[in-house]
Amino acid sequence: MSDTAQTKAAKMSRAAATAAENMASATLRPELPTSLMDLFEKSVARAKDAHEKVVHIVQHSAEAFEEAASCANRGSVEYRNKLMEIARANADAAFDLARDLVQAKTLPELFESTVAHQRKQLELASAQVKELSALTQKVVSETAEPIRNRMTEPFRLAS
Repeated sequence: MSDTAQTKAAKMSRAAATAAENMASATLRPELPTSLMDLFEKSVARAKDAHEKVVHIVQHSAEAFEEAASCANRGSVEYRNKLMEIARANADAAFDLARDLVQAKTLPELFESTVAHQRKQLELASAQVKELSALTQKVVSETAEPIRNRMTEPFRLAS
């Protein structure tokens, strides 16, 4: 065979191979039914919607916890100030007792000063415990309020 004949034969075999590949790919190409495509599109839309809701919930939750942390910080400052005030009052009472004991001239005056101081300290301690308890309840309530209020709203909206 001549070179031109061989070239023509090679071209024809390549053309036949390409035609066979095109035919095979055309018959083997899977076509998705429209119902399956619709289902897929609906699933993607639902996933996007769920994602947006989760993002919204997380943002609200983060804001609520940030506000709660701020309230807790303010409450701890207030609580610390109250403790310092109580410590100062107790120190003043101890110095008053020491002054009364040093100024006592008789043993009955000494006992009277001690008993009066103990009575005063019991009353003061009772009042201080009540103040700290009320302050603790206030701080806990103020700290939990943002979480309680802001956490229910996004879940209600998401449902």
